[in-house]
Amino acid sequence: MGFLKRLFGTIEKVNKGEAPIEELDQAFVFDLEAEADDYWRQMEENLLINAVKAVGGPEAVERAFVLTNFKKNQETFELFYQVDGQLLSWREMDASVVDKISNQLLPQASEVAQAVNENYEEANVPVIDYAMLQFETATMAWFGRKITTASPEAKLTFEELISGWRAILEQEIPNRPLDSDRPFPYYEV
Repeated sequence: MGFLKRLFGTIEKVNKGEAPIEELDQAFVFDLEAEADDYWRQMEENLLINAVKAVGGPEAVERAFVLTNFKKNQETFELFYQVDGQLLSWREMDASVVDKISNQLLPQASEVAQAVNENYEEANVPVIDYAMLQFETATMAWFGRKITTASPEAKLTFEELISGWRAILEQEIPNRPLDSDRPFPYYEV
């Protein structure tokens, strides 16, 4: 929740008598970690929207999966899509999709990583090394897991994370209805 939203929400509760006036003091406390998390949630959603747009919209795929690598000088994205019950790498899609992802989406990785992690640095908390994001087109539900420098998975190479999560996804897809509205398991160590 953003600072202003939190402030106005508290004012509204105090005005309705649902909270003591002393809570207004807390509403003025700036929580940098919460602000960084809010920004990250917005970015997660934008990354998934752009990943789905790159393939032609939600009618073109059943699910989208995005892995982010925000490690310094390694910034990139890896994308998978479920199409007709099969998991495909973005490199296996048609040439126009490959071109769009290569030239429009992937070049943004460094800028996205910097924008997201500078907020966590400001909050003096562990930054994001990797993230695993997923989007269900049938329900429009999306899910994500961030892996910070404090997470055990941060020790993995990006390639290990990709192959580990892909194996889980390939195993889960045949057993998961398209409107499951719940996340696939994430790769963990």
